[in-house]
This record gives sequence, structure tokens and C-alpha cells, in this order.
Amino acid sequence: MTGILLESGMVLVPLTCAVVYIVVASNRLIALFSACAIFGFLAIKRLRYHYSSGAHGDLIVRSAKKQMQSSDDSTKKSESISSSTRAKESASSGHSDASEEEGFEEIVRDARQHCDVDDEMVEGSGALLSDAVTTASTKYDMEIYGSALSYDHRCFYIDGRPIWVLAADFDYWRIPIPSVDGLEAQLAGARVSSDLAKRAWRRVLVQYKSMGFSAVRIRFHWGFHSPDKGKYDFSGSRDVHKLLTLCEELGLLVIACLGPYIGDDVQGGGYPFWLIQRDNIRLRHLKHSGIKVWDNRFAAAEAEWYDHIIPMIVGHEVVTKNTRGRGCVLVVQLENHLESRGILGLPLALEDETRLLARMARERIIRAPLVTNNLTWPQDFESLASRVWAQVERKLRSYRIIGDAYRTDISGFSVCDIVRNPVNIDSVSRVAKGDNSPMLALELYKRSSLLGSNRGYPFSHQVESALSQGLTAFSLPGFFALPEWGNIASACVAASPDSQYAAVLEDGALSSDARTTRLVLGIARAFEQQSAAADPIHTRPWITRPTRPAIRGVTIPRLTKDAVCVRRQWEYLEGTATVGRRSDPRSSRSDSSYQLGIVTFVDGTSMTSSSASDGDELAFMFSLADAPTLNKGASFAMTGTLGPRRRGIFVSNIYVGTGASDTSSMLLVAATKEIYARIALDPSTEVWICAEEALQSGQLFFDGECKVEGHADVEYVDVEHAKDHKFSFVIPNPGPGVITISSDSKSKVHIVLVSQQALDTLTVGYCSYDYEKANIIFSRKMQSAQVAAAWGVDGLLVDQDGHIDLAAYSKDSGGNRVFVVSKTRPQLSDSTALMEFVADADLDASMYKGYGFVWQLEVSRDSRPKEQSAVLSSVHGFEKRVTDWDALSWKLLPTISDLETMDDINVMSWQRDLGVFAYSAIDVGLNASHVLYRCQVRLKPQHITSSRILLQLNARHRCTIWVNGINMSGHRTFSIQQATPGSFAALRQARNNPGSSHGPDKWEGTHTYDLTRVMRISSIPSASTLPSTQEEEEEGALNEVVVVVESFGLGTQASGFNDARVPRGLIAAYWHGFSLIGEDHDDSEIHDPSHDRRTEQLRAKWEICGVDVSKLACPYNSSGFPDEMATSGWSAAVEYPLAQENWSTRIKLNPDIGVHWLRWSLLAPNGSKEQGMYEPVYLCIYGKVTAHIWVNGVLLAKHHAEDDVESLVLLRGGALGSLGLYSAEMEDKVVVMMYGWADHTDADTSHGSSGAITVDLSLTRNARS
Repeated sequence: MTGILLESGMVLVPLTCAVVYIVVASNRLIALFSACAIFGFLAIKRLRYHYSSGAHGDLIVRSAKKQMQSSDDSTKKSESISSSTRAKESASSGHSDASEEEGFEEIVRDARQHCDVDDEMVEGSGALLSDAVTTASTKYDMEIYGSALSYDHRCFYIDGRPIWVLAADFDYWRIPIPSVDGLEAQLAGARVSSDLAKRAWRRVLVQYKSMGFSAVRIRFHWGFHSPDKGKYDFSGSRDVHKLLTLCEELGLLVIACLGPYIGDDVQGGGYPFWLIQRDNIRLRHLKHSGIKVWDNRFAAAEAEWYDHIIPMIVGHEVVTKNTRGRGCVLVVQLENHLESRGILGLPLALEDETRLLARMARERIIRAPLVTNNLTWPQDFESLASRVWAQVERKLRSYRIIGDAYRTDISGFSVCDIVRNPVNIDSVSRVAKGDNSPMLALELYKRSSLLGSNRGYPFSHQVESALSQGLTAFSLPGFFALPEWGNIASACVAASPDSQYAAVLEDGALSSDARTTRLVLGIARAFEQQSAAADPIHTRPWITRPTRPAIRGVTIPRLTKDAVCVRRQWEYLEGTATVGRRSDPRSSRSDSSYQLGIVTFVDGTSMTSSSASDGDELAFMFSLADAPTLNKGASFAMTGTLGPRRRGIFVSNIYVGTGASDTSSMLLVAATKEIYARIALDPSTEVWICAEEALQSGQLFFDGECKVEGHADVEYVDVEHAKDHKFSFVIPNPGPGVITISSDSKSKVHIVLVSQQALDTLTVGYCSYDYEKANIIFSRKMQSAQVAAAWGVDGLLVDQDGHIDLAAYSKDSGGNRVFVVSKTRPQLSDSTALMEFVADADLDASMYKGYGFVWQLEVSRDSRPKEQSAVLSSVHGFEKRVTDWDALSWKLLPTISDLETMDDINVMSWQRDLGVFAYSAIDVGLNASHVLYRCQVRLKPQHITSSRILLQLNARHRCTIWVNGINMSGHRTFSIQQATPGSFAALRQARNNPGSSHGPDKWEGTHTYDLTRVMRISSIPSASTLPSTQEEEEEGALNEVVVVVESFGLGTQASGFNDARVPRGLIAAYWHGFSLIGEDHDDSEIHDPSHDRRTEQLRAKWEICGVDVSKLACPYNSSGFPDEMATSGWSAAVEYPLAQENWSTRIKLNPDIGVHWLRWSLLAPNGSKEQGMYEPVYLCIYGKVTAHIWVNGVLLAKHHAEDDVESLVLLRGGALGSLGLYSAEMEDKVVVMMYGWADHTDADTSHGSSGAITVDLSLTRNARS
């Protein structure tokens, strides 16, 4: 609403005057009508502003003439000087001599270098959209590429085969790799190789695939690749081509999110610092919060990013083939949450934004489908505001007041807690303007946000609910806990990290939620062809009349209708280019697939605790479809339980084998036993893995009289009303074992029943999504993507050549045996060197003896986990140092009044300008986490004007102050918004709380420090005073104030807020209690009321110091202290005890000394480096300090403690992989920076700090100990 009022002020003022006149005339009816007319006019104006195409339908948003005029306006604006930069311009031009005299020329030059307007104009930017950009002009070409990749409202198809797109976010820039800067002294400036990054990525991606995910969503971080303007780096840890090649080798699909904005969980939304610093560019076209005005310069910057990132993706798309087979990029996402809606549901985005990005992608030869993630379920679909504005837009469009909306190929959306907010496919289709594209949830959260207090349902519930509701494509942000190293994270994440959200911990350990999710994903992918291309069973009639018994409906009397969701396979035409087009349900017969598989999703969580026990059986009522051998209406009942998770996924109408036909192969009619894995040994033999009866009981119902051997009983039954038709009713026996079921058609299925311990570590190996290549490798037509399974290991990988490789031994298996189910003998990698195969002759007592598809391995006792295990590390070379303030490079920092002449002074803001700095940390490129400030002032008795000397500081976000070597504590100015973005409450919170995490910042929050007792004041010189002392007392006693300000991060430009350039660091500093006299004044002028106190205040000069991140290879890898990589000044810390195992030490930190630095070397045990890569080593920090931790030059983690709290930092092993061990010949270098901090209200600042701060450091291998 604020944006509307500001935008339409020229119209609003005269109309308001008219309304006031009418009200005075007491005609309230006309006044009400006039108010409604004003609001309606503004709303229509806003909608025209959003759609911009006027009454010309889907034509271009602006004509070429208006574009050229816009370009000229931008030129004039760039040449003009805004009020906020007038002081900067005058300092470097008209008043350059004055600034040089004051000593500010260095900082002014730095500010102009970072923030000044660009000299060159963007050529052709005014005509970027001079041609028509319509939905049809950027549409995915199904006629050309449909045979390779197609889609419909159900799912995606690759080579005519339906697939699940089950993804989790993989942020490759969150995998820390040893930095060039940090290792420069050790490696003589050698660059980190791409092979090192590939090993680190591979270790994490293998775990993604072992979890059952078929895809990853990769967000490409513009700022990570572009440290400075015109510089782009795609080598080493930024090698996108090698990353996508690795995904192809592992058989993982990719959802490529190009940005440029990638999300509110990263600093600056992913924009590079050099772009944020240029205040003449409107990021995301935001002129003010909620107000967008098209900016050609920003559009040209986006084009520059696309020029660099898209060539890395072209050639890796699924629709193309390279030497490795099909590419991996399934779809390309443009921007993220671009078309957010503001207050009252009004659209905030310009329609040109999506049009431009889509056109740029197509012009750069992107052939994959284009998707957006602009909507959020349910508020953008079913809320009152969304429905009202949808009707308004429809009416306005019918009168051609606004043009047709632009849509990409697929309209993705975000959903928070899909269990509580079930998705309605009809509402999604209505808002997305079409029903022939799959529902794609690009962000599926398990609660309201990553920072919400509501924990929500676990990931396993979210995934199962998404599958049952028809979401065949979705991604889970935050499922894997990747390190928030450096300064990449946004302010919210950095200030309040949530270690409880992820299902997979940072060291790779799986939570119970992760293990359950892995089982759910395994079931889904085992029957991908039957469940991916499926519809709710009651939404359409049958097309194909089955020739054999087929289940057509499932009910469970004890559960409500909403708790049972039955989905039936669609009769798709496999292997043809027509896949993805909707068939006519009225046709009598088609050549569709004969497999009419049914998947039943059962949710028993709504049952009462008394009726929902794990062993409580449910009755499943199955109805058979009309077939030649069955009477109409035949039905039967089976029983089963839901197991520990109180949910279940059950399949029906499943044919065994890949070479089956609908008349000869074995048919599973129905099952109340969950099948967690489905491994095909040959075209007619499969292995199914299920839980033993004590965990989840159930039966299997096969067509015909089957032969059953092993761990089960069988009954041959007739179904009521069936004519001379037999069925095999298989009932498993209690306990683990193997059941073999065969039929006359030579089809055979082995059912392996496993225990709870085995089920917890059950992992499945998957072949590539390129089934054409997989069919050649495995010499058969792949019915399922699952080709192997194992339990007792961390992961199972099937490489691109079909070889099976085991990951490291699982510490959660509890035994000393590893079991693998596969056709071929698995290979052992270096990480599993302590395993050896067990000969079949030694398995007399084993239940798997004689089964050639079960391979057993013996684990060496030395590799098994021990209850009390020493830390696999040793510490030596413990050293310390302290930051020397005087050795740092300081630059004078002017206030606004410093850059003004006497004629320029604004009397109304004169007092404020005395302490407000002309440049923030962003303006001069100091975008690391810390910025340092110093003020040196000399005081004499005649300077004192009050009994108290006060210093007021306004800083963002954490401030620590030292005065004359005494720590005066500090304060924190930061608040996290809890309200829904874009709402009135969010705007009110941002306005009322200083230091808001996002959105506009209320420039208050000034804290006052009483420095009376720590400030030095010279005495009156006497005859007995020493010459040196006398000289000092004549000039005044020197006082040094050092202020260290830590920023949690820049704004993210999210939800329509223009907050990326909200100042950071020290914003203003005001002295009270003394008045300094210029050298050109007499002491008699001290109490002269007409004296110019502005000149006196200027004698208290402030200086600034920090790290210019644009000069770093990685702009996010710095603490802001210029001496963070210092190699001199270190001394042995002999007072700290050292221990070789279970190392720990206690440090007494004196906060008055300043910033403390510690470093040591971390070795692997017995010189074995490879084992150290897999053994996690944590650093535990306990104490009331602020600490930053580096490992091999990477700023790995931060510790913020207002109270005595503990932080665990993973130094090596786990998901970090290669970070902990750069090479076999190198030691791991650990550096810790610490300084004391306490809340200002908790300390007696009149006396300074008191006592030392106790900090405990220790190494451990268990994050949960």
C-alpha cells in the first residue's frame, strides 16, 4: 500500500482535496464513493504497472520509443547527483582540496571505486525487449525434443519412460575447499585443483544418491563466481562443468537454478558484492521497498551473468547427448520468488522481468523447459486476496485494460509443511494457467521456514504426503546439513543457526528421520513406472480392459477417506514422442501399456494412540476390475499393519520380470506388505526386500497357483464370484528369512525379510536415469532403477559402467557382517579395505546360504566402532598472538559534516551530521564480517564541559569497544522478523525494531557508554613536571577508542524489500561531555556561545580498517581483521597443556588485551591420513566469547555466545571430506580467533571489564556427545 501511495502521489493529492471538500459538505455517501474510486484507480494503475502490456494483449511491454526514452532517463539519472551522494561527489570534485587537507582523500577514493556510478553506458540496453516476448516465443519445443524429454500434468518422461524427480538442494558453494589465500604460504600460491573439489563433491553426492534421491537442485551463486566487476572464476571449486559432469557420471538429474537471485538464506540474495555496492543500479529493479522501476543497467548486469553461466550448462541438458550419454539438466529455473505479492495481495514484480530472463536463456541456446518458483502454497492459490485479485485481473483482461500474463513452461511453487497444507491440483492448475505440466514444488519445507520455531512434521512425512498428493517432482531444501562456512549465509541464518532442521548431519550421520525417508524414497523408486505416471483412481474411467485380474479399488474401513489415497498408473504410450499428451478418456481402446499398477498410500497418524499401535492390524478391502475370467464386483480382504512410522505404501497389479507379457508372467495382484527395494537379477527374476513380520506384517496375493519355498506358507484360494480362477495367498513366517515364489511362466521372485537393525542401514544402488544406456550396461530392459541393495554400510554406488562399490562401514549397524544383494560381486573401495568376502562354505548357519544373489562380507574388528574411542587426531605446535591495533592500516573516515562547507550545512540536520559517517562499510568494500574503527582524542581539563563523558554508538549488528586498553563490553542491535513476508505485520516489525534481519531498518538503537572513569585527562603542568610529561600535558592526554563491529550479513532483497544496501558497520558516533578547540582558537573561546562547535567536533577524528573483499579470490572467506593471515608475531603457548588423545585445554582469556589468536596443527593417528578423512573430528568451544575458526585457510565456522554455551565445529571428516586433509603430506592447520564480549547491561562499564573469561577447547569425534 505504501508503494501505491508513493507511486500515485500526483493523482492522489488533488483527489484527496476533492474528498475533503465533499466531507465538509456532509455528503458521506459521495465521500465513500470517491474513496472507493481512488482505491480502485490506484489498484488498476498498479496492475497496469505489473502487466505493463496495456490493451495490446501479449505484445511487448514497452515500445522501442519508450525504451529509448527510458535509456535516456537512466543516463540523465546516472549523470545527476542524488542527495545521498552529493557529499561524496563534492568531496572528490569541487571540494577536493578541502578533503585532502582533512586527510580523507584515501577513503573517498575507495568509496568512489566501489560505489561510484559506472562511466560506460550499457549499449543497447534500451532495446533489450524491443521485440515481442510471448509465452509461445519461449516455449519448450515438444515437437523437436519430446522424444527425449516430455511432460504432462502427471510427471516427466525421459525417452518415453515416466520418472520421479525426487530432489534435495545441493549448494556446491557450501562445500568448503582449502582456499588459495589461506594456503598461499604453504603451497607457494598454487591453485586448488578441480580434482580436489570433485572428490569433495563426489563424497556428498554419493550420499544424496544412496538416500534415494534421483535429482539435485543446484543454485548457481553469482557472487561466489564473481569476486569483482568483470572477473569470473569457473575453476577449482567453482568448476560448474566438472560438477555437472560428475552428476552425469553418478546418474543424478539436475534442476539448474540460474538466479541471479537464489534465495533469502544467502547474503545479498546471491548477488555479488560489487553489484550491491553500486548505488546507481536498482537490484531486482527495486527503487524503494515495494516499488519497482525498470532499470536497464540491472538488466544488462543480469545478461552479463547469463553470458557466463549458461555456456557452462549448454551441452549438459537431458535433451542433448554427449560422450557420457544423456545430459543431466532436466529443467532450468529462472530467478527465485520473483513475482512476490505485497500487502493486500498486489503483485510487486514487473512482467518484463520474467520475459527478459526467459528470452536471454533461449537466446543463449537453453533448450530445456523453463520453470519459475514465484508462488507459495497455499497463500498465493487459495487465500482470499489471491482469489479476489484473480477475479479482478480476469475482468480487467476481458476489457483489455491489461494484457495476457506471461508464463514459463512450468510454474513451480513453494510449500511449507505439506502435511498440514495439502496441495490441491485443481487450484494449482487454475493459478498456473494450464493443467498440462506437472506440479513442481521447487522448495518443500517441513515447517513455515528454516528459522521457524514450529518444528513441523519430519521429512519422511513430508515426502510421503507429497507423493500421495501427486507431486512427482519436488526438492527438499535443508535436508542435508552442509557447512555454513565463511560469510555466505544470510543474517538470519548466521545469527540463529538451526542445527535441528537437517535430517543428515554435517558429518554425514543419518538421523532417524533420514533413515525413514530413505525407506520411503526406496519404495517410490522401486515402483516408479507404476506410481509416477498415476492419477487418483476415481478421477477418470478405465481405458484398457485388463486381460487378467486387476485391482481397481482399495478401502480400509477403520480409516477415514482422506487417510487412504489410491493412485492408478496411466496407460501411457511408452517409447514414443506422444508421451506427455493427454489421452482421451472416452476412447474405447488404446495400445497403452498393459501394466495398470496401483499404489495405495495409507496414513494412520490420525488414529488414536489406542488403535494405532504398531502391531494393530488393519483390514484392506480390495475390489477387482472387470475381466473376462471374473464376474463384475469380485472383492476380497487382506490384513496388514503400518509399522513403526504409522504410514504405509502398498502396491497392486505388479508384474514380475522385465521380459514379461500380460498373459505369461507372474502377477502380484495385491500386497499388504511394504516392498522397500526391487532388484532385477535377470529378465524374469526379481528380489524384493521387506521387513520381518514383527516390524510390519502383511500378506501377498498372486494370480494363479505359484510355488512357494522358504520362509513362508501358502494357501491356494478362490475369490468369491470368480469363475474357476485360483490365487496364491502367501503368508510370511515370523523372523528374518528368504521366500522364493515361482510360477509356470518361469518368473520368479525372492522376498528377503530383514530385521529392524538391517532395515535401519538398508541402502539401495540405483542405475542412471539414462535408461537407454542402462539397458545396454545391464543387458536387459530396466523395469526399476534399483540394481543392488545392502545393509550394514553407509552407502551403495552403482557407477556409470555398472560396477557396484560399497561406501564405508556403517557405525550404526552394530554387527560385523555386511550383506549385499546384487547379480554381480560388489567391488571394494579403499574405504572398505577392512572388509573381506565370506565364502559360501562358511555359511552353514546363515539363512542366506545357497542364494547366489546375497553376498556377505566380514568386517575386521579393528574397524568396528568402540564405545570409548580416542579421537583420531593429535595436536602439536600450539601458538598464540594478539592483534596489534597500531600495526593495522587505518584510514580517516569522514562524517557527513566533514564533507560539507559552511554554506552547505543544513541547520535542521546539523547536530546529526556531526556524528553520522559519510560512508558505511559497504561503500568502501569492507563486506567481511568485521569492521574496525578507532578514534584518538587528546583531552585537557579545559575541554571538559560535563561531569560525565559519554560515547553514543549506532552499529549493525554486534559492537565491542575498548577504551585505553580496557574492554567496555558491547551491545547487539539485531532482530529477526517472525511475521509473514509482505504483510502489514512484517512492515511494522521492520519499522519498529532496529537492526531488522530483512526489510527497512529503523535507524535507532543507539547505545550510550559512560567512559568517564577510563578516559585520561591531562593535568596542569608544573615546574617539577618532566619535559616529556609536560609536553603531553600541554597537548592533552591521549585516549584511544577501538570499536569492533561484526555484521551478520547484508540484506537479501527478498519479499519486495530493498534492503541489500542497508548500511553495515558503525553508522554514527557521538561524543558528549567535552569540546575540542581548534588550533586557530584561544582558550577564551571555550565558553563563547557564538563559537563554531562544528569545528571543535571535527578534531575527534575516526578511522576505519578492514578487508576489501574485492581483492580476495573468495569474497566470503574473511573475518574482516587485516591480520587474519599474519605469519609473524606468533609465540609458543607453553602454558596451555597438550594431550595426544582426547585433547582438551582451558584458556583464561583477558578481554582487555583485545583480539586473541591461537593456532595448532592437527595430525592423523599413526600417520594414516586416509582413515582421518572418514573419521569426524569436532572442535568443542565452550565460553562467553566470539570466536572464528579456520581450517587450512577456510573460515569454517563462528561461535557467538552471549551466555556460556557450547559450539561444535566439524574440523575434518564427514561431509567435509577433503577439507580436513588437503594431501597426505600436509598437516591440518587450525586457527582460532577469540575476543570477549558481554551484553552492555551486564557489565559495569564505568570500571571496565573485570576478570578473565574461561574458554574450554576440546576435540571429540561425536557431535551428539
